[in-house]
Amino acid sequence: MSRTLAIALAAALITASAGGSVQARQAAATAPAAPYYSIDSKMADIFADPKARTVLSEFFRKRGEAAGQPEAPVEEQAKTAELIKGLSPRELASFPQANLDKDALKALDAELAKVPPPAKAAN
Repeated sequence: MSRTLAIALAAALITASAGGSVQARQAAATAPAAPYYSIDSKMADIFADPKARTVLSEFFRKRGEAAGQPEAPVEEQAKTAELIKGLSPRELASFPQANLDKDALKALDAELAKVPPPAKAAN
């Protein structure tokens, strides 16, 4: 192979790979960000964020209403929160008392995904 041909091939490869990396960077820049909260987030992390806690509370309040369960007293809710803080909603779903089937988990995941990261984590 002549030196000129080798240089031309090398230049073509460099140009092609540079174009590919630009395209990869552009795709990464336009890809949607992963949600901050999901059904795999620990309950303690969800409880710590007032917006996420509100979403979670409202979700479980509606589930309880639909199941005909009365709302638990605040003291009982606090005790339950302490017990489950190390679990994620997905892990919590393994307990029948949680009233979380696949459809409920999917709905909760979608609601949690709408919650923006807390201000300190957004940086």
